[in-house]
Formats: sequence, structure tokens, C-alpha cells
Amino acid sequence: MELKDNKYFLIDLDGVILDTKYDNFFWQEYIPKVYAEKNNIALSDAINFTHSLFHYKKKTKDWYDITYWSNILDIDIAKEKEKETNMDRICLKDGSLDILDKLKSQGKELFLITNAHRITLNIKLKKFDISKYFSEMVCSHELGYVKEDIQFWHILRLKLKLDYKYSVLVEDTFDNINSAYHAGLNNFVYISDNKKFTSPLSPLIVKSFSELSSSI
Repeated sequence: MELKDNKYFLIDLDGVILDTKYDNFFWQEYIPKVYAEKNNIALSDAINFTHSLFHYKKKTKDWYDITYWSNILDIDIAKEKEKETNMDRICLKDGSLDILDKLKSQGKELFLITNAHRITLNIKLKKFDISKYFSEMVCSHELGYVKEDIQFWHILRLKLKLDYKYSVLVEDTFDNINSAYHAGLNNFVYISDNKKFTSPLSPLIVKSFSELSSSI
């Protein structure tokens, strides 16, 4: 089935619509610095400690839960995320709004499907309010599973009353595509710089969301 023949588009946020530089900087550089200053320890020690915690929780609900990290690190994560110097780093990926406009003009129904915590999503919407494009904006945390978990996609289908046969998932994380496939989705757009990537799932591979323009 060609992309343009599908009715529903399930679209990821970070790495697809928004650049990931904000998140990467915040967690890899900014939070270790705040933690070092708060606890009066060397920055290198703070980096080693926080990065090891983050690595341990990767691909779990806790990884995306800023309330969890606020408690663990004793840092108001939401407050730090909203500081102007951090908000300035939230950027749209080139051409992403143009594709959303085009999909809407064709009568497609769009759903934002993100692992971001609702608080994080709302912070990003303060910078770029893209809510008008989507019938619903789903944060995986609220369904009890992350997108890497097959159960998430089963629950999502029931929640949104979707026919996965006529649905496209647009993702920059292949683990999420793989779990969605095992829950019944078959149409995928994989945002990746690796054009040589191969998979029996046969996703359409593009470097950016904007490259979809010629396929829809």
C-alpha cells in the first residue's frame, strides 16, 4: 500500500518534528552540571553518576518520567527545562510543518505518539504549538507502557479506535517500529541517516520528515 492510500498517520515528536539537540544537551550536559553544583562535587563525577543512572533506565517508563528524575536527583526538572537558555534550544526540524500541512490538506487524520512525559510535551508546545494538526496527542507514559513495548501499540489501537491496516507510523527509533509491527502495524516511515539500513519490515527510509513530500 502506498503512503497516500493510508487514512491515519501516527507521528513521533522528537527526531521527527523537533530536533533532538534540546533533549541531548539537557540530559547529557546541563543536568550533570546542575547536579555537580547542587552537591558540590566535580563535574566529571556528576557526569559519570547521572549518565550511569540514565543508561540503566533507558527504554523504560522511568527514563521518560521527569517526576521520577526530580525525585531521584532532587532537582526540579520541569523548572530547569523551562529556563530560557534551555527553551531556546527547542527547534523544529526543517520542513516538518510543511509536511503536517500537506497531510492535513489531504484529509489525513494525524496523531502525535510520543514517549515524552506530558509535562515535557507541554513545555515544548509552549515553544511550538503544533496541537492544531493532531486529533490526539498521546504520551506513552499515560498508557502504562513505552513505545518499545508491544503492549503499548495494542492499547493505543483500542484507545484511538484505529485500523492499523490503514495506518502509517513515522519514527526515528527502529525499536519502536519493530514493536509496532508485532502489534499489527505494517506501514512505516523510518527517519534515519543510514540509507543502507535493511529490514524485513521494509520501512520507507528517509533522512528527514520533509522528504515525505514526494511520497504523499
